[in-house]
Amino acid sequence: MKTLVSLSKWSGVVAILSMVTSVLWTGCSPANERYYCDDNGCYSCDGYGCSTVTPPASQPCTGNSSCASGSMCTAAGCEKACQSTTDCERGTVCKEGLCSAPGGTSNGDGGTKECTTKTDCTGGAACVANKCQACGGTNGPCPCAVSADCSNGDTCAGGVCTAPKNTCKFSSECADGKTCANGQCVTTCTASGQCGAGLICTQGVCEPDPSQATCKGDANCSGSTPKCVSGSCVPACTGDASCAAGQYCNEGACVSDTRPKPICSASDSSACHSNSSDAGPSEMCVDGYCKYSCNVDHDCQIIDSRIGFCGTDKVCRNQTEAHPQCTVQADCPAGKACVGNLCK
Repeated sequence: MKTLVSLSKWSGVVAILSMVTSVLWTGCSPANERYYCDDNGCYSCDGYGCSTVTPPASQPCTGNSSCASGSMCTAAGCEKACQSTTDCERGTVCKEGLCSAPGGTSNGDGGTKECTTKTDCTGGAACVANKCQACGGTNGPCPCAVSADCSNGDTCAGGVCTAPKNTCKFSSECADGKTCANGQCVTTCTASGQCGAGLICTQGVCEPDPSQATCKGDANCSGSTPKCVSGSCVPACTGDASCAAGQYCNEGACVSDTRPKPICSASDSSACHSNSSDAGPSEMCVDGYCKYSCNVDHDCQIIDSRIGFCGTDKVCRNQTEAHPQCTVQADCPAGKACVGNLCK
């Protein structure tokens, strides 16, 4: 009788142990993981507790072309496109169509970057406000910081790529007493009130006022002024005749006419002073301007003290032009402009 009771008790113990084992294996074991994400992060939980799931490292990028197919470039790096969080790798969630780490703003800084440099774009397009924008030809001048940003032999003048023939090196090439600044003939000033609308007096010349900019790229412009040039929306054009007075057509966009004003040609120097006697030298046409040739400063001083210096190009100039500190902005240190052949 005692044996039967003992067996009965033992069977009960076995049954309880079996139930405990069953609970352990079905509810609290590492095999029964629960994965979830909230605003603070993503977590993996099991019978022993929860641990944070670290988002995968994002590949650095400069534009969409730097990322794999199906991914886009953001400030946080390449991020995979998605429709729901199930499309994303563990540690990330689907926000605004991209797999991003939970919390904070989505897509790194809230936006994708088709490009950050010209090399991210194809077909000669420029990178404008992180978008590839067609430029050059008839699409409007390409924006630039240095001449290396330009193609087809163009040079950077006033922040846009311009044909060298439309840029100046010396103020003597500019009409109406204007000053050559960063390759453009611009109005000389002592106060902003002497400049036109949207311009400010900087380093003695009138230049676009950055605080008055109305666009960053063509996407910000429309209607009769579809092109964005140096922060302003301007009309499109097919030639100078399409533009208003005081403007010219620079690669498909009407811009202020800052071109130098040649007065002669090498094949016809009739505009220059010709001396048929031995009383003095004659002028010759140099790059569209009448100049006296020279070998030493004295050759120039006997003509006119205002042009009493023999330049490196062997023509008479004033002292600043004869020995220029700069002729283009690239000659100056970062943050300086080339104004009247001086870095300012």
